[in-house]
Amino acid sequence: MKAWVVHDFNDMRLTEVPIPGPIPPGWILVRVLTVQPSITETLLFQGLPTYNLGLVRKTLDAGPFQLFGHEYSAEVIELGEGVEGLRPKMRVASRSVSSCGECWLCHHGRRDECQKGPLTGFNYPGCFAQFAVLPADTVVPLPDSISDSDGAALQPLSDSVAGVAAADIKMGDVCLVIGQGVMGLGSMQAARAAGAMTVVTCDVKDRALQLSRQLGADVVVDARQDDPVKAILELTHGRGADVVIECAGGPKEQGLAGTATLSQAAAAVRDGGVVVGSALYGEGTFLPYAKFRHRSIRYVFPAPITNTLMAYVVSLVSSGRVRLDSTISVVLDGIERVPEAFELTSGKTATTLISSAQVVIGKSALESEERPLALGAG
Repeated sequence: MKAWVVHDFNDMRLTEVPIPGPIPPGWILVRVLTVQPSITETLLFQGLPTYNLGLVRKTLDAGPFQLFGHEYSAEVIELGEGVEGLRPKMRVASRSVSSCGECWLCHHGRRDECQKGPLTGFNYPGCFAQFAVLPADTVVPLPDSISDSDGAALQPLSDSVAGVAAADIKMGDVCLVIGQGVMGLGSMQAARAAGAMTVVTCDVKDRALQLSRQLGADVVVDARQDDPVKAILELTHGRGADVVIECAGGPKEQGLAGTATLSQAAAAVRDGGVVVGSALYGEGTFLPYAKFRHRSIRYVFPAPITNTLMAYVVSLVSSGRVRLDSTISVVLDGIERVPEAFELTSGKTATTLISSAQVVIGKSALESEERPLALGAG
C-alpha cells in the first residue's frame, strides 16, 4: 500500500509499505476514505513549538515513521479478536485517543475518560495511508446521513462540543464565542443546540463572519470595527455573558490572537460566569488571574471526549443541528496530494479557508461520483 512516511521536519515521502498485520486483539484494520491534517499537525511537521513536539522529536530520532493522520473517516475491513460493536464494511470516524488500560480511570470502569493512551499518528502509524490498523476504541460508527468528508471533520468538532459540555450551558444563557474558525463555528452551533438563548460571536475575517451568520449566530461582531466586550455588555445591560468560549488565542506568529482574547473573555463574562479555554496556548500563558479570582469566574477546559460525548457529536451532525459541510472548502483527490493539504492548512490564516484541506484516499459506496473535488477556497 501507499503511505506518507515522515523522515524529518518538513520532509515527508510517499512510500510503498506492507499492509499492516496481523491485527492485534482489540484493534481493527480499516481502509482510509478521507483524511485531513489538523492545524497542530501542520505546525509539528514544521518543527514549530506546540502540543506533542517532544513526542514527535523523539519519534523522528528513532527513524522515519508514519506520523500524523488522526482526523479521518474510514471503512472497517477486518476485526481483531474481542472487538464488539463494529463489523466489516461499516464506516467509522476518529475519536483519536485510546485508553491506556493501566491508570485509575481504566481500572474503575471509566476507560473512555482516559487521556494517557496512545494517539493515532503519534504512538502508532496514522491515516495518511491507504490502510491503517487502529485500536477499536478510537473510532465511532458513522450513520449513512454523514458523508465521508463530514466524518473526517468529526474529531475536531468533538473538541468544540467538549468545550460546550464543560461550560454546562443552561437554557436561556447568553453565550459569547470569541473566534469563528473551525473550533469557534463548532462551539457556536453546539452552544445553540445545548439551549443557549443568545449566541454572540466575533472574528476579524470576512469569511468567518459570513459563515457565523449563515450557521445561526444571533449576533455577529466584526472585531475590526466594534469592541466585542462593549457589544456583549450592551446586549446584557451591563451584566455580561453567562459563558464565554475562547477559541482565538494562541501564538501570534501562527496567526492567532496572542493572549488578548483571554483578557476580552474576562471582561465580557458576568460575575460567577464561565470561561472555556478551547484555544491551545503554550507553556506559561498569561491569565488575568486577579479578575478571575475576585469575580469568581470559573475557567474550565473542554471535557474528556467520552463515548457518550462522541455519540452526541455524531447525532448533532446527523440531525443537521451542526453543519460541517459549509466550513469545508478544499477537498483534494488522491493520496499524492497530502503535502498540498498540509501546505494549504498551515497557511489558512492567510486565506479564506476555515477548515483543514481534506484528501480523498478512498471512496465509500455512499459517495457520489459527481462529488466535487479540488475545490477552491472560498
